[in-house]
Amino acid sequence: MDNQFDKSALSMLIKKALGNRTQKSFAQDAQLSKEHLSRLVTKKRDTPPTVDTLVKIASNSQSRVSLQELISACGYDPNKITVPATVSHMIDALTHALSGFPYKFSFLPCNSTDFYQMILQFTDGPVHRWYFHFLQKTTFSTIDHELETNLLQLISKETASEDKISFVTSIPLVFQYYMEHRPYNLDMNLSFILVNEHAPTVSKETLLQTSNLLSDNILNNYTLPLSPA
Repeated sequence: MDNQFDKSALSMLIKKALGNRTQKSFAQDAQLSKEHLSRLVTKKRDTPPTVDTLVKIASNSQSRVSLQELISACGYDPNKITVPATVSHMIDALTHALSGFPYKFSFLPCNSTDFYQMILQFTDGPVHRWYFHFLQKTTFSTIDHELETNLLQLISKETASEDKISFVTSIPLVFQYYMEHRPYNLDMNLSFILVNEHAPTVSKETLLQTSNLLSDNILNNYTLPLSPA
């Protein structure tokens, strides 16, 4: 940590994140202890909270504050926040989730250098293929560039309006950043999947964008089943 922890700035950001909610209600939503949250709001903590805590605050702020603002207030150097992710772990999680999937599909071959590391082909139904791109080791300072690169890759790939594309990560920090910078003008069916860091299970899947051909209701049927919390 190269910059100073600004307790006042963090307190103001958390108050902004609360909106009309009480600290107790927000703490429950964010799965934080109300005592911990109170110490941050009242500036009684001398050391910054963990990045994981900041992710929980940002993801439950209803877009009132960004993760980047919270990281800056805590004095973290974004160049030193490294988020490793293992592709094999993410594949295991998806395979586990797909074992209970109600639609028949087959796996198409992928090369190690392909943008998509997993492709499903469905035998029938409104969705023809499902492409998966796994987000691997990155740093917070480069994530903006990587997001832009990934979106450009999507545009350059030849996919049909009946296809679905998913970005996959096991890092809540990356998941939250993509949620805050979701695209709104791509004519494609795009979702983002969060894999449990500690178990080969799927924690969350959020639909970011849909094509004009398939409705949200159809795509919701092609969403991975989540594991119980």
